[in-house]
Amino acid sequence: MKSIALVTIVTLVLRFWASAMFLDNTRGRYETDTNDDGRLPNWFAIFPGTKWCGAGNISANNEDLGIAADTDKCCRTHDFCNDTIEAGGTRHNLTNDAFYTRLVCDCDYDFYDCLKNVSSKVSNNVGLIYFNILGTQCFREDYPIVACIKYEYTPRKKCVEYAYDTTQDKRYQWFDVPRY
Repeated sequence: MKSIALVTIVTLVLRFWASAMFLDNTRGRYETDTNDDGRLPNWFAIFPGTKWCGAGNISANNEDLGIAADTDKCCRTHDFCNDTIEAGGTRHNLTNDAFYTRLVCDCDYDFYDCLKNVSSKVSNNVGLIYFNILGTQCFREDYPIVACIKYEYTPRKKCVEYAYDTTQDKRYQWFDVPRY
């Protein structure tokens, strides 16, 4: 049931993004809701004004950024995180059962800091969607979690402080990302 609610939220957010009209510079016209073959265009899941913020990217190359270039740089760096677990994949003895790729926590924390430092309307909206609405999780090696000792509930429940068993060896585990 939780995954259905998350998919519904993501769909609504993506529809909101898609409602904005942006000029497709490669075709010299405004993009439409579908490609010539009836499929949704790549920009459908990319935050307006960016080329790297969303599902995949629509850049021509690694140096190609949208008009919200500083925010795009944050997203591009996040996309190039070198320790990830793809949807359905297993790594570090963890299986990612989410429909999206999960990253090592250091990459998510760096992404958070980058978006906060940019502090624009676009960066703050990207941060709110990624950290608060999607409520992703990251992974890191730490002492085994025994309990969550502090939760935040807006807009969704997430653990913000954990209790650990420091008598055990460290291991990779899932952690809730911080609230933006």
